[in-house]
Amino acid sequence: MATIDGSGRLLLTPEEPEQAGQARESLQAERGLAPSPDPGLDAFAADLARAAAELTGAETLPFAMVNLIGVGQEQYFTGLHVPEGPDGEKPDIGRTMERDLGYCVHALDRGKALVLEDVSDTARYATNGVVGGIGVRTYLGAPLIDEETGIAYGTICVVDTEPRLWGKEGLELIRRSRDQLARYLEARKDTSRVI
Repeated sequence: MATIDGSGRLLLTPEEPEQAGQARESLQAERGLAPSPDPGLDAFAADLARAAAELTGAETLPFAMVNLIGVGQEQYFTGLHVPEGPDGEKPDIGRTMERDLGYCVHALDRGKALVLEDVSDTARYATNGVVGGIGVRTYLGAPLIDEETGIAYGTICVVDTEPRLWGKEGLELIRRSRDQLARYLEARKDTSRVI
C-alpha cells in the first residue's frame, strides 16, 4: 500500500491493490458488517463521541463513525453519530463519502492509530476535501485489524470542527474503543455462526 507514485511524488490518498479491498470486504462480511445503517454501531459511535467530548472538555459532541472502506471509491459509515447544531437540528451529512475524503484511509494504510489534533498543521491533511466540506479540523481514528490475518477491515474515528488536544489520553481512548469494538464484532460474528 504505497503512498509514493512511480515518479516519487507523495500521493494524498493511499492506493491499494484491488485484492486488498476484496480481502477487507470478506472480513467485513464475516463480522456481519454491510454498507447499511447498524443501530448497534450507531450507539457505539455515540458513546465514543460522548467520551471524546468529556476528554477534551468540548461543549458539544463531535462526529463519530464506524467506517467501512470498500473495494471501489466509496466509504460507508455503518455506525454514525452526528452532533446537534446550535438550533437543535442534526446536519444531514449522509453515510457515504468518497474514498479520497477524510482520514480513515490513511489510518487503514498505516495499520495504526492516527491522531491529528489540528489537520491544518500538516499540508498532506490540510488540503483534504472534508476541511472545506464540513469544516473538519481534528481527527482521531484507528483501524480495526483482524488478529488472524493482520488485515485492516474498517476504522473507528472521531472528527470535530475545532482543533482538539487529544494527547496521550486521546490515543488511549481511540485504542480502547477500537479494542472494545473489535470484541463486540467478534462476539457478534460468533453468535451469527451459532444461529
